[in-house]
Amino acid sequence: MSYTSGMGLPQDVIFDMGRARQVLSNKWFFVGTRGDVPKPRDYFTFTVLGDEFMLLHGSDGNIRCFVNRCAHQSARVVRENTGSCAAALVCPNHQWSYDLDSGRVRAAPMMGKAFADSEVAARSRLTEIAVHEVAGMVFACLGDTPDRTDMLEIDSLLAPYTTPFAMESGGYKLAHHHREIVPANWLMVMINNRECCHCRQNHKGLLDLFDPSSFNGATSPKYDAMMASGISRWESLGREWREQAFTANDSCRVARYPLADGYKSITFDGEPASRKLIGGWDDYDASTLSMWFNPNAWVHFTSDHIATNWVLPIDGETCALYSSWIVHEDAIEGEDYDVDHLTDVWLVTNAEDVELCKSMTQGAKSSYYAPGPFAADEQFCTQFCDWYMRYS
Repeated sequence: MSYTSGMGLPQDVIFDMGRARQVLSNKWFFVGTRGDVPKPRDYFTFTVLGDEFMLLHGSDGNIRCFVNRCAHQSARVVRENTGSCAAALVCPNHQWSYDLDSGRVRAAPMMGKAFADSEVAARSRLTEIAVHEVAGMVFACLGDTPDRTDMLEIDSLLAPYTTPFAMESGGYKLAHHHREIVPANWLMVMINNRECCHCRQNHKGLLDLFDPSSFNGATSPKYDAMMASGISRWESLGREWREQAFTANDSCRVARYPLADGYKSITFDGEPASRKLIGGWDDYDASTLSMWFNPNAWVHFTSDHIATNWVLPIDGETCALYSSWIVHEDAIEGEDYDVDHLTDVWLVTNAEDVELCKSMTQGAKSSYYAPGPFAADEQFCTQFCDWYMRYS
């Protein structure tokens, strides 16, 4: 089946994991933030197409990504989803240990003291894949020699928006991490994410906070009034707000959007999510600095926390959905923030979307499936599908 711009993806594209691997080898995909691994020795694991990786904050302050597989007998080196390791990475199976910064073998019990300096040990280091950090957000690529042009462009594009947060310099911590295996195709999740036409019927709680025009790139009298008020405030504070919608770089969309009157953060009751402000704000601002990254993420910066969401394929009918909430490093759980209050909006909204994406995946598997047309307010679905076909 051939692809037509403005229509959904063909069935043979949706379930083709070879295409997915090609995209993830040609382009950069989101895998977390410096806030997920804020201190040296902190790690975070994720899975792509059956392979497990670890994002690791090295002793030198750099963040790297290694395959989570011991070179001895292929056991997992770290077992938890998130955590902190010792001064070296030690496989729990036979205690082979690896350097945090290079992945080289430091010691291998039963192999003799000289083994660590041998040619075999040099070939047995942990496998590393490329990462690139932009404003404290970390992207990876499965390709051996990835082109960093996209990342350099995105870094330049985002700088006016993200500089006040300075996440790349530290000062943040992980308040909560959530992950789940979703019985849905990852492209269905991303297409669902790229529009909010479904929001009125399916995300009524979310729409107490936002006007759906925010996410569709559309307009309405109510939304125009909200934006006018927000723009006046943001410009007086020197905050960048203008939308860049996959034009300056076709992998990134960024803009600042207003929250409903009376809302101080992305919480269902509008009350602050954390008592510790971030991003150089002197008071709570009724806005979110939102970013969408092709092929797999959406991120929201507010004046008191950062919420990240991203999806990675496991196979044609299953994906992993990751979410993290990042707060000021001095924020104290139970005193400055409550985890349930902090996380409720996106946990509820994502759960509502999971049900839709499961249904979409089942429909795409049908022998009667045919790609449907996207509406004008689903313009970012068209952009995503065009992008995917271009790079796969």
